[in-house]
Amino acid sequence: MKKSVLYLAGALTVFSFAQEALAIPAFARQTGMACSACHFQSFPILTKFGKAFKMGGFTMMGAEGKVEGEQGLSIPDTLNMAVVLKARYKKTGGTDTADAANTNLSTNSGRIDLPDEFALFAAGRVSENIGALIEISIAGAPGNAGVANFKVPFVFDINDTKLGMVPFSGDAGAAYGFDLFATGSNTTGRVIENAEGYSVAKYLGTHTPVSGVAFFVANDDFHVNVTPWAQGDQVTAGGGTATKLGGNYLRAAWTPSVADWDIGVGVQNFSGNSQKGIATIDPTTTRDSATIFDAQAQGAVADMPLGIYASFGSASGQTAGAVNTFNGGTETRSAFGILADLGVIPERLGVQFGLIQAKTGTLLNGSNETDNAFTLGARYKFRQNVNMGIAYTKFSGTAYDAGGSLDATVPSTFTTPNTGTSLLNLTLIAAF
Repeated sequence: MKKSVLYLAGALTVFSFAQEALAIPAFARQTGMACSACHFQSFPILTKFGKAFKMGGFTMMGAEGKVEGEQGLSIPDTLNMAVVLKARYKKTGGTDTADAANTNLSTNSGRIDLPDEFALFAAGRVSENIGALIEISIAGAPGNAGVANFKVPFVFDINDTKLGMVPFSGDAGAAYGFDLFATGSNTTGRVIENAEGYSVAKYLGTHTPVSGVAFFVANDDFHVNVTPWAQGDQVTAGGGTATKLGGNYLRAAWTPSVADWDIGVGVQNFSGNSQKGIATIDPTTTRDSATIFDAQAQGAVADMPLGIYASFGSASGQTAGAVNTFNGGTETRSAFGILADLGVIPERLGVQFGLIQAKTGTLLNGSNETDNAFTLGARYKFRQNVNMGIAYTKFSGTAYDAGGSLDATVPSTFTTPNTGTSLLNLTLIAAF
């Protein structure tokens, strides 16, 4: 048995590196604490202490010394940075179309991404009330290097409550500005690589490129976040980036502790027009319209850590005079998703099970298409900052039947490769 586990670990190491381990070692250096102090089981799931550190704008100091001076200078005496190396093997279950030149080959044939991510992080305290988290991507196609995600929190204390402002930008969605949940509210807030298998925010399409300013009030029991934002680098008919903060994002959450369980219940709402200013977008008809309710619970069962993350949401359908950013169909697009993450060997081996039940918003044979999936996953930590993961998602529903809008079972209808009814990711990450 032991030898089999070693063979499996070796095979996965050859294939890939995973987002879920992405604790930022720069913060560990600043606070003098292990990654597990802030993260419940793995990144991005936060413990109570991790939430307090984030609410404080990443400014909390530990054993590291400070350089202080006039006009509020108060910085660590060491520049805290981190390197994240990630690789991945991705396999989808579709069928590539015949092509003598092989130009239509895709992840259906399996693809190794080495690296899938290679990033440099500069993060931590800027002053007593100001922090920063900057991700600099140094991988990918030539010319794609640059700042991938950026935020600079300004945070002040009012008794036991934090009042903050966070200018930010990146590719993770409006919730990236400030959020404490692991329900997949933004790209960096997913528990496993296959967010498609449980995250309603991912399904509704709220994980967009974004620029904005998050204004929040938070303490141990609640947080409220109001964010004016704009979509950036859009895939539209004419391309372009929104030039005005026309979108409105609201997050409200209650986060009590109940019998040693860390509980969270929240709501997210999108309104306004986050594509305002894009030349190809009609500002009189385009709008953002989506609402998501989410909840999570983190505790232990039989001495094994357990996290449960659930969400339900919908985006209204299109009409002649109202185009919804998050739904291209005429029917309501909706989804319910849930994920359980159990540490069968605490701080070493975890297993995940997720499912999502959704409707695409497209009318098919008189009813709203269904689009469902279940996900199985496992995560093994070699060290707190080095782990591997596997996630397999199987899709089903009328959207995949002959004549459905996805047509995954009818590859002959495609002029480009389809992604089929399954998704496999093998992942491994090292962060230091």
